[in-house]
Amino acid sequence: MHVVRQSPTELVVKDSSLWMSVLFTAIAVAFVAGVGISQPAKLLVPAIFLLFGTITARSTTFAFDGMQRTVRWSGFKPFKSQSGAILFDEIDDVTVEASSMGNNGATYRLSLATKQGPVPMAFAYSGSRDGYAGLRRQILAFVKPGLSPSAPESHFAGIPDDLASSIRSLLIQRRAIDAIALLRTRERIGLVEAKRRVDAAEAKIKSANRIPQP
Repeated sequence: MHVVRQSPTELVVKDSSLWMSVLFTAIAVAFVAGVGISQPAKLLVPAIFLLFGTITARSTTFAFDGMQRTVRWSGFKPFKSQSGAILFDEIDDVTVEASSMGNNGATYRLSLATKQGPVPMAFAYSGSRDGYAGLRRQILAFVKPGLSPSAPESHFAGIPDDLASSIRSLLIQRRAIDAIALLRTRERIGLVEAKRRVDAAEAKIKSANRIPQP
């Protein structure tokens, strides 16, 4: 995910894996050209690459319009496309969501925290936490100039500051199990301790009325 265009009145952010789709498709075409279609048994390999080229074709674009104070977004992946518009006033925060990869750490994506719920800015998780944290600050500075990127309620005891927005986003989505798994992966702690810290964070968020009551 990166900024593709920026001016005083516009900020356009794009996330795309189309380069992977093009690469896999090119490999499939090159393989077919090399073996020819007269050898059907050898066409399984290019078929697999073509399949990968299809399932990796995904892209999202978020265009923040400073004049109309609206972000218009669109995205597509195989067999699905989405689009919409959100007023700046409906955006509460930009969060860094994380997905645990077990012992291999975590991957990340940005999400708009709106009054109607989170709006992910990418279909897939990827990249590093530091890179997304910088992009988050850049988007917040455009959407809500003067707003501190770290609100007081973002800090939770026992949870690193750079992980707080991800934990908060998961809890707001009622994904406490994922929050616990993420914290365990990052901090290398046991299940009981991770649950204790996440429960404390959830209680703090509820006290601030950030999690809707069932």
